[in-house]
Amino acid sequence: MEHGATAPALPAAKRTVLRPFWQVCILGLSLNLLSATSSAEDTPRLSSDRTDTTVFSENSIETASSTAPHAVPGQVKTATRIALSETRSDLIGKPRSKPERTNPKLARSASADQRSALSPTRLFGSRGKPVSISPVSQRWQRALSELESAAQGTDQTRHGFRAYSAILEQVRPLRRGLQIPKVNYMVNRLLAYREDSFLYKKGEYWASPVETLSRRAGDCEDYAILKYTLLRDLGIKDEDMRIVVLRDTAARQYHAVLSVRHNGKWLILDNRFSRVRFERDLPHYQALYSVNAAGEWSHTPNKGKPVNLAARLKSATR
Repeated sequence: MEHGATAPALPAAKRTVLRPFWQVCILGLSLNLLSATSSAEDTPRLSSDRTDTTVFSENSIETASSTAPHAVPGQVKTATRIALSETRSDLIGKPRSKPERTNPKLARSASADQRSALSPTRLFGSRGKPVSISPVSQRWQRALSELESAAQGTDQTRHGFRAYSAILEQVRPLRRGLQIPKVNYMVNRLLAYREDSFLYKKGEYWASPVETLSRRAGDCEDYAILKYTLLRDLGIKDEDMRIVVLRDTAARQYHAVLSVRHNGKWLILDNRFSRVRFERDLPHYQALYSVNAAGEWSHTPNKGKPVNLAARLKSATR
């Protein structure tokens, strides 16, 4: 034996056996690492499921530590914190925006405007502002409720009057520009003017079309309501019609007419005149309130506007 040797040397045959054994072990470890890495990469991320996402983050942390056996412990902890923070951010998602608060006062005003339905309207030179209630609301709503119930088919009594059906049959074939003056003329001929105090024993009463037709009489607003109903049955929209309560500054009387919009202009259907008039023909008419099935308007009177002699003469002409 030599003095520098501490163990007997292995035979050459055994050395040839041990070298392939270590190669097989190293190859097996490398295959295990590759399979673990591929399984971690193939795992899907589900941001909507908290449990699956947490499990995936733990697997990714373990894979990172196994694939980097020589990494510093501090770096592993930092990588762990980053992975967990990313997982929490995926779970939480984007911050939700705060819901917009609605002002109850604005909501009430919006519903009132929706009920009034339409924009301000100019009639007889005065601007009408949409309102939710006016001095004529209660009387108009009572007459309108009967009109609406008949339109829905629950009450067809106005169509049972021969005079009403005859007007519709005679006017329907005409074009719109002729229907409006024809209805005005025929209703003025059909009804006799009578005060509410005589017909209904009341100071002011807005009659429904059925009440007016059954008596064949009424005052100015009853004429206007019946004309409104006929033109509505002929297909004219509510937004193109207004029953206008006004003051005749020449005669110094309160009055009511039906105003119908045709070709961008307001035509005046008045029980005082057999022919339809334009607004410019009636400068002494001062609008106070106007109504239709969609809403009501309050008009600001034009003060200090003189009425000439020609207007006075027109108001006296039948």
